[in-house]
Amino acid sequence: MRVVFLFLFFFTGNLLLLAQVDSTHTYIIGNTFFIGNEKTKQFVLDRELTYHPGDSISLQELNQKTKRVEENLFNTSLFNKVSTSISISDSNTVNVSYQLEERWYVWPYPVLENGDRNFNTWWQTKDFSRLTYGLYLNWFNFRGRNETFKVLMKVGFENQFSLGYDIPNLNRKKTLGLYVAAGYAEYNEVNNRSEGNKRIFYKSEVAGRQVVFAKANITYRKGLNARHRIGLKYTQMKVDTGVINTSLDYLKGNRGQTKYFTLAYYGKYDTRDYIEYPLKGFKIEAYVTKYGLGILNNENLNVLTTIGGVYWHKPLGGRWYYANSVVGKLSFFDETPYSIQQGLGYANTIRGYELYVMDAEKYGIFKTSLKFNIVKKKEVHIKRLKWDKFNKPYFAMYLNAYFDIGYADDKLYAERNLLSNKWAYGYGMGVDITGFYDFIMRLEYSFNRENESGFFLHFKKAI
Repeated sequence: MRVVFLFLFFFTGNLLLLAQVDSTHTYIIGNTFFIGNEKTKQFVLDRELTYHPGDSISLQELNQKTKRVEENLFNTSLFNKVSTSISISDSNTVNVSYQLEERWYVWPYPVLENGDRNFNTWWQTKDFSRLTYGLYLNWFNFRGRNETFKVLMKVGFENQFSLGYDIPNLNRKKTLGLYVAAGYAEYNEVNNRSEGNKRIFYKSEVAGRQVVFAKANITYRKGLNARHRIGLKYTQMKVDTGVINTSLDYLKGNRGQTKYFTLAYYGKYDTRDYIEYPLKGFKIEAYVTKYGLGILNNENLNVLTTIGGVYWHKPLGGRWYYANSVVGKLSFFDETPYSIQQGLGYANTIRGYELYVMDAEKYGIFKTSLKFNIVKKKEVHIKRLKWDKFNKPYFAMYLNAYFDIGYADDKLYAERNLLSNKWAYGYGMGVDITGFYDFIMRLEYSFNRENESGFFLHFKKAI
């Protein structure tokens, strides 16, 4: 027994010593291998690495860095699945392999959109004349370089044709990108005012509004988390006289047509794990947009808007997660014409007020959510479907309790919209469903300050 005890003592002691040495021992990073990238070029993948060959690193640090690489690769929206394996080739060198499952990149899918801000607003009337039909061709990962070629053709409530091309890796260092687009759109119904915090449309027998645009954006991404974009856009707009006569100030000076340039900057710092439905990390972003640059004669537009936001996502342990966001908007110089003004109820909505808009040149909104993962990420293998890009769909489900509060500062249209210039809040519970190819569906039951309640359906994340 003494011999057995001594053997176990020394054996256990050596194991603990080896574990301690292994956790602090540094290795040299050797090769990185990507497996499964049949279309995607090597340099696109290398751009997402958080380390370099020859770095000296512990296994614990390497595990953290490769986890972030997985998230970076997944957030390119090029892959359905990314997994990592680490191998030690000798006492001082480690090699890393990433197993990739590429998505299907060519999507010529039909367009079916409603002319309202969200599905819930359209569902009130179920007016099929407000639907738009068409074809949207997105060719992602064009040439295997993470470029995107876009063609959009729509008819119905909105008639539009546009082309776009996105090149994220323009220079040799892969720090610069270019996006160019141009198009034409016309609308028979034009939202030219709001009353009772509802959008009011003027319906014309001819094109109520015609828009021609062209734009170019330059992006800059030196590291992995920070991105900057600066863009120049030309807009030419013409509206029917009925739109002008029934509006307070749809175009600046209530004119029937306008031409102007827009200079815009966007910047963000983003550490979120999955940008379409994050559970961990944070994002800080800022938009600065100058409408009217004084380049064209009779431009008659001088508006500067700034929008800033902070988004924070944190695991609380087990299956619990917490998220919140703060977003604010300010406007400067001239009063903002209705055609370019967006308050709450568009990109930023207080849950429980989906059926309303709150026009505002300035606003602030705070959102918070507490989530519980009721169904962990589950993959279903459809063996009869031989197409490997579609035969392993996955989904997850979260129970979500939330509270939102916001304030819309409106000096122009407040007399007709009683929800402006006062605090509004909403709360409720819902279920979030996420799936592959960035599918998101939110089913929520909300209450608001006006003692109203209802069921709402959404197809994008709330925070």
